[in-house]
Amino acid sequence: MSTTLLVGMPDGRICRLLDVLDGQTLTHRVEAATTGRTDLWTNVSLLPLLVCAALDPIPLVTGGALTAAEFGHPALVGPPGWMPDVPAGALLALTVERGRVRIEALSDGVGSTPAQEQRVRAILGRHIRDEAWWSDVAEPNREAELNRAVSHGLIEDPELFRTPVSPLIELLHDVLSEHSRAHVFDDAAAWDAGDVVSFVVAGMPESLYAEFNRRATRYGMSLDRFVIATLGHCAWRTPFAEDLGPWESWEVPQTQPSAPAILRAVQSMSDPEDAPDPEDPNAVEGAESR
Repeated sequence: MSTTLLVGMPDGRICRLLDVLDGQTLTHRVEAATTGRTDLWTNVSLLPLLVCAALDPIPLVTGGALTAAEFGHPALVGPPGWMPDVPAGALLALTVERGRVRIEALSDGVGSTPAQEQRVRAILGRHIRDEAWWSDVAEPNREAELNRAVSHGLIEDPELFRTPVSPLIELLHDVLSEHSRAHVFDDAAAWDAGDVVSFVVAGMPESLYAEFNRRATRYGMSLDRFVIATLGHCAWRTPFAEDLGPWESWEVPQTQPSAPAILRAVQSMSDPEDAPDPEDPNAVEGAESR
């Protein structure tokens, strides 16, 4: 669950990320001319290949192998002549073929349609969890999240990158930016709503925690948002759903007891003078009707 080099499949198998990328093409827009160079400086557009090359060299179709640059540089390094000579701003396409990489220049562009690129953006964006926090101590690892989103997107749709599309950094600019736009807007709206509080839930049963996580993931929410939404739903299902005013008004008011109601006097049947004569059949019948 913590590595992006191994990919868990829905049927329980575990595959290498490089095997999941087989037959897929990732593109990259170079920032400088590649003439005479062996190092390809890249960004998140080729991140899946970069992390694979950092573990083991990736063979090239033309011979030799790709390795990650030394000292942590974000670059792929290969033998002399492994890259085509292209000017700055040109597009390169790197395709994985049975564990080997083939590279070529895309002189006519990627050739994808806006609908194809929107579909890739939608699938990857759905698999990326990029909550932004007001504190900088819990920032998510966006590179790992992107790698995981690529692998999960390919499991969902094995044809996702069969046709070259624009570089990932261009397709997912908002998602991969330092501050996620959508979540920052949501957080700002929550704070602007008025006084807010923060709290910690302790002692939650493990099974309940797992169920909350499952439902939060299903609804595209983080765990804290789902818990707050659930608590809000429970509150609105109680008498507090109505505006009861300040808490001081929740107490039952102390009122003076009202005067007893005056009841009309009813003739008592126990009065000997009003008792029916048992010898008179009409009197007995009238008493029964009353």
